[in-house]
Amino acid sequence: MVVRDFRARRRFGGTLVESAVVLTTLMSFVLGVFEYGRLMMSWNLVNNAAREGCRYALANNTSSTISTDVQTLVTGYMGGQTTSFTGFTATVSGTHLGVSTTVNNLAPGDLVTVTVSGAYQFMNIIPLIRMPTSMTITSAVTMVCEGGT
Repeated sequence: MVVRDFRARRRFGGTLVESAVVLTTLMSFVLGVFEYGRLMMSWNLVNNAAREGCRYALANNTSSTISTDVQTLVTGYMGGQTTSFTGFTATVSGTHLGVSTTVNNLAPGDLVTVTVSGAYQFMNIIPLIRMPTSMTITSAVTMVCEGGT
């Protein structure tokens, strides 16, 4: 009985070390999956916001405040996730016969492009793994103008 009790106490230290190694590895994997999912969600939001901003710019290209309207709409479509970004911007540009022009002067068949970009900020919650602090995400959507001046 005494021998069994002595071995059980010795084994406790080994179990503690093994558990620490396994739990650290497991937590790194789980938190890595969480961070990757968060990145993909933000990337999808940027793509959808750019598409909706371009649709709005097409329908309202004669407005004099189109740039600020698109910026407001894109920020709204981000659903509060702009806090995960630094330098979040949305720009509107038009192309007439291959030449860049203002969106207000587009004719049918011209192109409208909305570009949304920002530096995504990683949470850096993964233990023992160094991650970059930020990554630039850019999405540009181009659609053909069906109406205009």
